[in-house]
Amino acid sequence: MTGGCGRRFAAFAWLASALSVASCSSERAIPVEIVHSEAPPTWFEDGWSYYEVSPDRSSALFGARFGFRLIDLESGRVDRDRYLGAMDRVTEATFLRDGRLARSGIRSGEEGWFTEGADTLVLSQVPLDADPRWSPNGSLVAYYGAAGGGLFAGSPDDPTRYDFDGFVTGVAWASGGDIVYALVDHEDGLSLLVQITVANHTVDTVMGGLDATARFSSIAVSPDDSRAYIALAGDRAPDPEDRHRPEAQRHMDIFELDLATRELRAVVQTPGDDFFPQLRDEYLYWTHNEQREDIVVVPVVGGDARVVVENGQIPYWSADGSQVAFTVGGWSIANWALNLDAAAVNVDADATRLSDPTPIVEGYHEDFTPAWSPDGRWIAYHSHRSDEPVAFYAAEGGTDDIYLLRPGAPTEDEIRLTDFGWEVGVADWSPDSRRLVFDSWERGGAPGISKPWVASIDSESGRLIDLERLPLPPGVEGSLLAAWSPLGDEIAMVERIEGRLQALWILSLEGGSPERLLQFEASTYGGVDWTPDGQHIVYAALAGERMQLFSVSRARPNESRQLTSDRASLVQPQVSPDGRWIAATRLTRSKQLRRLVLR
Repeated sequence: MTGGCGRRFAAFAWLASALSVASCSSERAIPVEIVHSEAPPTWFEDGWSYYEVSPDRSSALFGARFGFRLIDLESGRVDRDRYLGAMDRVTEATFLRDGRLARSGIRSGEEGWFTEGADTLVLSQVPLDADPRWSPNGSLVAYYGAAGGGLFAGSPDDPTRYDFDGFVTGVAWASGGDIVYALVDHEDGLSLLVQITVANHTVDTVMGGLDATARFSSIAVSPDDSRAYIALAGDRAPDPEDRHRPEAQRHMDIFELDLATRELRAVVQTPGDDFFPQLRDEYLYWTHNEQREDIVVVPVVGGDARVVVENGQIPYWSADGSQVAFTVGGWSIANWALNLDAAAVNVDADATRLSDPTPIVEGYHEDFTPAWSPDGRWIAYHSHRSDEPVAFYAAEGGTDDIYLLRPGAPTEDEIRLTDFGWEVGVADWSPDSRRLVFDSWERGGAPGISKPWVASIDSESGRLIDLERLPLPPGVEGSLLAAWSPLGDEIAMVERIEGRLQALWILSLEGGSPERLLQFEASTYGGVDWTPDGQHIVYAALAGERMQLFSVSRARPNESRQLTSDRASLVQPQVSPDGRWIAATRLTRSKQLRRLVLR
């Protein structure tokens, strides 16, 4: 499915590339254009970001997690003025069929979805938390994602609610404006395409068993209403185990569905994820992901990065420096974290790789890189362990906690250390191997706000002795990541302030006052670690539009120094036990708007 007949070729905006895909009706190659491309300096956060093209093909909305931007496709520049319009603040936007923008946000104290009228903005009755699509003439709307669930379609003032056994992930209107198509994802990870006739409120199943995504998607319907285009990982239901295998290489492709015969055929199959299809005139547009993570090492004094492991992320050194552990699996949106496991390679004193990767944590659902205890008795890691192969990230049956395991022991012997976690971070050990620090949301608490926690364990049995939440400095709401000082009495913690602003704090475990070392800009979870002498802290921050590695003196915080100037983003630094090397994750990212002419 992912091999196809595509081949990668770099291109600037509007430059026709040598990339091609196979036509399913013949063996001809159809050229693909890369219309626009950018490289977000983020880790996983932009995996789902997509492009929505204007009806006249002159511009595109891009975004998702961090809001949207309007891009002029001829110049490649962001059009901030048109995106904002007469609004005070805009959080999301979509195009109407005539090219006008519908925006969610705030204007003159009113908050909601606004459409552009003849002379002013009109506040819609669509809920602020909904994902709407207006009918071709703009008189009707279909939306999902609002509190309470379900799909709403009809007049904006009084839409009809349709409930399904699953979650709606995408909607599209037929050209006549009388039919709505919707993708509904079920608990088994398979999706259903349904057709809703708005006038008489009837719902008909078009096709089931579709291997679509478990999050937002899109449907493109041809002008004659004969075909629909959707993103799928394959043309049949997958083996549930494959969702959890790092080597399965499941990626999204674009498929065409004949709405009369129910025949399904691939029209775009290239390496990487191809998703969010749209039709604009004779063109099929979609978003293409090229995401790669490699483990690199950098001299602790700074310099060029050298690759140690391809296709790995989140490094961690063993206590004696002879191994580097990392996470394998990548960020395919078809699996989204289900396929993450942990492995390790042997390295020498010069951080040269000596072995092939060896699995050290395997199992169903997400497993992050383990941290070796300084005494070598335990590895600790974040896992979403499930007993069975669940179908998607947030499916019932998964956990989200810290686990312990003896090095070399099978995963079946793991010990679940905590039972309250929610989006748990990577753990780090105290020098005496008796405590762990990690950050986590708290089930039942506010989502999006992590707090630092310290778990005390019995180093012989791995039994949890005590668990406490570290007090945060006044005015600090939460933490991103934390690392234990090798001197034992301090913890370095990264605070997310607002937007791209972050701060580095030192928390004392001996009753001393918290100390804010510095403030910096970062676009993701950059990571933090100490040098073995406890005198410097290494962290990742933005340098221009790339994340790079920096070092700051514990005693002289005004002496922060940039260590790298890599072509890609470097994050998640980990200093080797001998203090010579920094292992880090190199993030190579490309988000492309692609198109081809349908034949």
